[in-house]
Amino acid sequence: MNGAPGRTHDGRAAADGDFAARYRRAFLVYLASGDDVDVAPAYELSRDAVGGRLSLLELAEAHRDAVAEGVVPERDPARRAQLAERAADFLRESLATFEIAHRGYLEVQEVARLEHEHARQLQTVAEVSVALNAALPVADVIELVTAEARNVLGGRSARAHLELPGMHPRRTLTATSGEAPPEGERAAGALRASLTGRRGLVVGEIEVFGVDEDDAGAEAILVQLAQVASAAIGNAQIYGLEREIAETLQASLLPQQLPRIEGLDVDARYSPAGDGMVVGGDFYDVFRTNGTAWGLAIGDVCGKGPHAAALTALVRYTLRAAALWERRPERVMAMLNEAILDQRSDHRFCTALFGQLHLLAGGGARVDFVTAGHPLPLVRRAGGAVETVGTHSTVLGVVPDPELHADSLLLAPGDLLLLYTDGVTEVRRRGREVFGVEQLRALLSEIGGLSAAKTVERVEDAVLNASGGPPRDDIAVVAVRIPA
Repeated sequence: MNGAPGRTHDGRAAADGDFAARYRRAFLVYLASGDDVDVAPAYELSRDAVGGRLSLLELAEAHRDAVAEGVVPERDPARRAQLAERAADFLRESLATFEIAHRGYLEVQEVARLEHEHARQLQTVAEVSVALNAALPVADVIELVTAEARNVLGGRSARAHLELPGMHPRRTLTATSGEAPPEGERAAGALRASLTGRRGLVVGEIEVFGVDEDDAGAEAILVQLAQVASAAIGNAQIYGLEREIAETLQASLLPQQLPRIEGLDVDARYSPAGDGMVVGGDFYDVFRTNGTAWGLAIGDVCGKGPHAAALTALVRYTLRAAALWERRPERVMAMLNEAILDQRSDHRFCTALFGQLHLLAGGGARVDFVTAGHPLPLVRRAGGAVETVGTHSTVLGVVPDPELHADSLLLAPGDLLLLYTDGVTEVRRRGREVFGVEQLRALLSEIGGLSAAKTVERVEDAVLNASGGPPRDDIAVVAVRIPA
């Protein structure tokens, strides 16, 4: 039979199949020829045995069967001795080749194993890199890298230590994976790599224990993981700093706390768009104006970022200053429009609502207000009815003489006034509106009787749930309730 050696279910050549028959034929030809050149088939057969994953015992069995056929039947003692000697030569050549081929086979297997292991390690490094491309906090970065370093290098345990002097306050972070790492002096049987942060400054170290510290390949993988982690740490530091700046700047555009006003229940909520990394243009304010009146303000400056923040600050503080001098809200808004046109360096505009709230002696309140391009406020009456109140006026910062119309609203005990920005009523998912003015009106109708704090909380929750995640636009809500 010609062709490749037969295979068993596990891929090994069968000793009693094609290989045994080929071995017997080659052996008998060698015995009959008396020519040393014919020992060449022994080399080929041995290589086939190794390639077919036969054991040395199976090779010996094939040789034994061949001897039983080619040597044992010989009656002449001298001839039998000669055949036995040639049989031994054939076996020696077969065994020598088998050993060499087997050693080479094992070496190839080891090389393949190492290459496979190295490829797996590189794949892990790539996967970690992808995971760290997200804007992760520093603590999450070192937790992930420590665990993956131990896994990919097959270590007993791993530890990372980090000092972040640039953070406020200064932070010390540690992460461990696997068994408890050794304490005290630097332990043997460990690989180490430095971690760097912003500007390439060394800020820590990652260690993997229970590995061969002389394994250059493992060390190279750890260094690559450390480099990936270092880039992520630097990004996280920058991300944290930028977030801190954005939060600080955003906080400066909103009141630190709302005033407590006897006879009023007032509360507000603000949620930035996305991850809060960019300062938005939404704002609100509640403050005392001239006399006994209280100013109510909410607005939305076009755009985001530092330029929008600068205009937002101008709008908020201009409203406060103007309201000290002017009693009529339309005059306050006219002064604000003039300030925007005088100060802006681009084409940004602003929508806003400003009102003067006067508490009435007999209970309740009167609100005189102007809505300049802003969503009209809603009122939930004590009896449960929800109304849209006011009229639209011109957006601020577009024309020198905008049309500004003042409206007057009476609030009785149990009534609630809701001011909001368009981020509340323009929630869209997959291109369609999922929360708008009608949904907000329905919500107010359902939650009647709640405090101002509970009302703005329910509105914010409804918007965030409808968004399915962080809102795409800033959200600002102010509720003013007359206690019953």
